[in-house]
Amino acid sequence: MVPDRANPTRVFLNRLRRASAFAALSLALAGILAALPACQTSDTLSSAAEQAAGRRTPAGPLPEFKDALFAYRKPLEVSDGGARLVVPYDEMKDINQRDEMPVRKVHSRYIQRLPASSERDFTYVSNGRELAVLGAGKLDGTARFTVIYLHGRDGNRTWGFDDERFGGNFNRLKNLVAAAGGAYLSPDFSDFEAEGAADIASLIRARTAQGGGPVVLACGSLGTKICWALADDGDIRKQLAGLVVLGGFPDSGFLRAAYSGAVKTIPVYIAHGSRDPVYELEDMEDFYGALNVKSYPVRMTVFDTGNHGTPVRMVDWRNALNWLLSAASG
Repeated sequence: MVPDRANPTRVFLNRLRRASAFAALSLALAGILAALPACQTSDTLSSAAEQAAGRRTPAGPLPEFKDALFAYRKPLEVSDGGARLVVPYDEMKDINQRDEMPVRKVHSRYIQRLPASSERDFTYVSNGRELAVLGAGKLDGTARFTVIYLHGRDGNRTWGFDDERFGGNFNRLKNLVAAAGGAYLSPDFSDFEAEGAADIASLIRARTAQGGGPVVLACGSLGTKICWALADDGDIRKQLAGLVVLGGFPDSGFLRAAYSGAVKTIPVYIAHGSRDPVYELEDMEDFYGALNVKSYPVRMTVFDTGNHGTPVRMVDWRNALNWLLSAASG
């Protein structure tokens, strides 16, 4: 079930559709009449360009690391110049063959453990309380950027730090960030309400004070609620270089801010399973479309036949983070 705060998003999107429907129809008809003579050639060229864009990993600070094992397979569908992809997902291949023990332990070729000196289990302070956080990479205040993963319901900091679960994808994330001179954090936090958002805000402020570089928030499932809350915090928003929304839900407040143009632009990368039974794909497709139509920096990857947990296992972190960091700096 989509949280209550997601419901206004659909209302907002419906208003946008009604307000622009007549104008859009008029423009579409004019465009069709003008483009008929060249439509076949332009469609062919556009399709080829989009296919190429869909397969290309964006340039950015994260170097290659096991790309042959983790990069997206050939897209089933490419649109919006490569901004939106539908990519294959196969439970037999992507879980049963990839894992030595399905869901619990990936085959060893998918991981490379970091030296113990590169990882820490430490604490941060929020409202006078100490909370635990796991970290990897440049944790001494010299990081080029910081990636913070916020787990979903019933999770904890170990979820985003486990080398062997989730198909080894968090191990790859740690290696990518560390190799690029960044810092990676997977924290505990109080809840998914205001107190939890305040916890992560405290962590971000601490990182910023230490010189941790711009911050990318990666939000898993219900963790998305905290990401939207932080994006709505003016001081924290200034520190954010991007959001990765994994099996999450939309937010009407973020859309209104994006449409206003009065706040800092935060690039958004969305990854979602087409058969997600928790948060509907349609809602995130509408959210993506509402941002994309305004030329807002947004990308979306849909995992064909994927379920709620598929994006955490299958997102190509190098693709997502290189694009976000490049878009933020551009």
